[in-house]
Amino acid sequence: MKVRSITKNKGKPVIGLAPEDTLDMAVNLMMEHRIGSLVVTKHDKLIGILSERDLLRVLNQKHPMWSPITAADAMTPDPYTCHPDNTLEEVMNMMVDHNVRHLPVVYQGKLEGMLSITDVVEELLQKAKFENELLKNYIQNWPDAGQV
Repeated sequence: MKVRSITKNKGKPVIGLAPEDTLDMAVNLMMEHRIGSLVVTKHDKLIGILSERDLLRVLNQKHPMWSPITAADAMTPDPYTCHPDNTLEEVMNMMVDHNVRHLPVVYQGKLEGMLSITDVVEELLQKAKFENELLKNYIQNWPDAGQV
C-alpha cells in the first residue's frame, strides 16, 4: 500500500496555519480537531510543522506562566488502558478508535508499562520484515516443476 492511498482515503483536510498566527490559535485548532500537529504554510507552500512537542518546548522556556498548574489540572483522568495479553491488532484498534497515541499497560490494577504508537509501528515493521524474509527464503527454495 502506498501513502497516496492512505491520504486519499482519509477524507480529512490538512489543518494548518500561517507563520504569523498565534500559538493560542494553534492550540485551539489542535484541540478542536483532536490532532497533534499542524502544518505551517505561506503562499500555499509548506514551510514548517508545529507539533505538540514544539508547544511543550515553548512552554518549558516560559515556565513561570504555567508553573502553578498541577498535573491533576491538566491530565486526562481514567485514560484508556490495555492489558499485557492484548494483541497488536486490539491495541491498534483501541488507539485508532479513541484517537490516542499512548496506552498505559495495566495488569491486575498495577501499571506494567506504557505503549506508544511508535512501539506499535516498530513492531509491525519488524513483523513485516520477518515475514518478507520467510517468503523470500520459501520462494528461493521452491522446487522446480521438473523435480516434483
